[in-house]
Amino acid sequence: MPRWLPLVLLLPGIACVPPSRPEEPPLDGGISAGGQLTGHDDSARASQGALLAAWQRTSAPEGTDGGAASVQDLSAGARTGPAVASPPEAEDSHAHVPALANDPALSAMPRPEPRGDRKEDAEPPLVEQLVVIPDRKDPSAELVLGPDGEPLEDTSLVLDDIDPTLDPEEFEPGLEPEGGADAGTYAIPYAPDAGSLRVKRSIAVRQEPRRDAPPLGTVAQDMRVRWKGETAMRGPDCDAWVEIEPRGWVCERYLEPNFREPRVRDLPKLREGELTPGTYARVVGKRVRAYPSLALARKRKKGVLLKGSVTVQLRGQVRVGRRTFWRTTDGQYLEARVLREYRPSPFEGVGAEMLAELPAPFAWAQSRTRPDALVEVRGAPDAEAARETVLPPRTLVAVRELSVDGRWVLIAENHWVARDDLHVAWFRPAPPEVGPGERWLDVDLEAQVLVAYEGERPVYATLISSGKPGTDTPEGLFRIWVKFAEADMTGNGTVRGDTYRVATVPWTMFFQDDYALHTAYWHDRFGEPMSHGCINLAPRDARALYSWAEPEVPTGWSMVHATPDAPGSWVRIRGKARVRGPERKVTVAATARRGR
Repeated sequence: MPRWLPLVLLLPGIACVPPSRPEEPPLDGGISAGGQLTGHDDSARASQGALLAAWQRTSAPEGTDGGAASVQDLSAGARTGPAVASPPEAEDSHAHVPALANDPALSAMPRPEPRGDRKEDAEPPLVEQLVVIPDRKDPSAELVLGPDGEPLEDTSLVLDDIDPTLDPEEFEPGLEPEGGADAGTYAIPYAPDAGSLRVKRSIAVRQEPRRDAPPLGTVAQDMRVRWKGETAMRGPDCDAWVEIEPRGWVCERYLEPNFREPRVRDLPKLREGELTPGTYARVVGKRVRAYPSLALARKRKKGVLLKGSVTVQLRGQVRVGRRTFWRTTDGQYLEARVLREYRPSPFEGVGAEMLAELPAPFAWAQSRTRPDALVEVRGAPDAEAARETVLPPRTLVAVRELSVDGRWVLIAENHWVARDDLHVAWFRPAPPEVGPGERWLDVDLEAQVLVAYEGERPVYATLISSGKPGTDTPEGLFRIWVKFAEADMTGNGTVRGDTYRVATVPWTMFFQDDYALHTAYWHDRFGEPMSHGCINLAPRDARALYSWAEPEVPTGWSMVHATPDAPGSWVRIRGKARVRGPERKVTVAATARRGR
C-alpha cells in the first residue's frame, strides 16, 4: 500500500493498484472512480503551467512539440489540438488488415545493469538457462494421450476459430449472396424453445441482416447469447438472420438452441492470478523445427524450420521418455529445450483514487540509462552534493521545483533528483475535438507516460514504451478504430532485419493503421522506448485501458469495430519529432483477421 515517508513520497511502482478478481470486469469501474486530482484549481493549474514553462525552456532544443498544448494554453485553460487523422474505413472485418509494430525479441537485448551505486560493484549477470515450463495451476499436469498417440486436449481455455465443416465463404471478403446484394429480406417468426443460443464458432456480428453489411465485431465460439424479439429476417444469403443482445445480427446457421441460460465471459480468459492468458515462450537456438504432430516430433520428421524471432503460446506438455514436448496454441510441437519462458511484468499504473491523493505534477523515478538501478537523491542540485538517500526504480515522487540550469528537480525539501531520472506525468487540457466527459488518452513520448482522462479529469496514469528512434510512434490526434482481445502478429525489421512472429498479443487497440496500444508480455522496461512504433503497456495497464476505452467490447466478443454511433476514444500522441525510419512491412496473422 502507498505510504508517506519523511520528506519523500515513496510508492512502490509495481503495487499501486490492487488487481481485480478474474471474474470481475477488468478494472472498468476502478479506472473511472474517484475524485478530482489534488491541485486542479486555477492557482494550482497556473503553478503547474509555470513549472512546465521552465521545463520546456530547459529541454533539449532539437525536435518539436508534436501538437501538445502550449504553456499558455495550460495556464489559461484554453485548448489547442493537432491535426486529426481519420481512422481507416472498414467495410468488412477483412477489408483492412491491421498489424503490430513491435519486436518480440527485445527481451534478448542486454538487460539493464543490476541496482547499485557503481557499475564495478554489480555482480556479473547470470547466464540465461533453458527451462521447462510447468503449468502454474498444476505443475504436475500433462496432456493425456489418446488412442492415436496424440494428446487429448483440454479446450476449456481455448477458443477455436475455424470449424472446417462450416461455410468457408464467411472468411472471404466481398462475396455476393445469391440473388445479388440488393435482394430483399423479410421478417419471419422466430421463437426457439431454448434458454439461449450457443455460438457454434467465432463469427462476425453484422450491423444489418445481410452478409455484406459492415461488421460490428466478432462474438466468440461457445458463448451462449440471448436473442431479441420474436422475429428474424430471411434473405437470399441466410434463412434466418437473428438479432442478438446487446446488438447486431448473426446468421442462424452459426447458432444452435441451448436449454441453459445465457452465459458470456470476458476475453481473453484468465485463470486466477494470471497476468496474461497462459504461458508464452521464445524459441531459441539455430535451425529449430516445429512439428505438426507428436508422432512426427518424436521421430523428428516433417518439421517446419522456424525463421527469425518466434514467440509461441503454450497449451500443454507431453513427456516421452527423457524428452519433453510442448504443444502450442496453433497445434505445433516443440521440444522444451528450445523454449525460454517470458515472465510478464507485474508493473501497474495508478488509478483515479490514488491520483486524487498525488500532487500535480508527479513522476516515476527511474533512470533512462540504467532502468534497474537505484535513483540517487542529492541534498542540493549538484552531482557532487551529498547523497541523502536512494529510491527504488519506479518510486512515485512529487515534482516541486526545477533548478536554474534545468538539470535537477526538487522532490522534497533539500532532496533533489536528476531530471533525466524522472518520468513526469503532466496533466494537459483536452484537445477541442474531445467532448465534455469524453474518454481520451494522452501519450507523452518524451516522458514515456500515458494519462487517461474523462473530459478534463485524469483517471489513470502509467509508464509506456513507445517506438525506438528510427521506428518512431506517429504524433498527432487519432481515434481507436478496432480492438482485439488477442491478435497473432507477424512482421520484419528486427535486429539484423530478421522477421518475427508474436503469438496472441492480449488487449490490443489500433488507433492509426497498424499502430496500436497493446500488452507487451516480453519485457519489463516500461519508461523506455522499446517498440517498432506501437505503444507497449504492462499487462495490467493494457487490460484496464482495453476495458475502459471506447468502443466498448460486449462481454463474450473477441473483437469490436468503432462505428459512427459508437466511435473510439481519442488518442493524442505528442513529443519531440524524430527522423522517421524505413517503412515497415508488417501484417496480422490469419487468426487475427478472423476476429480471434
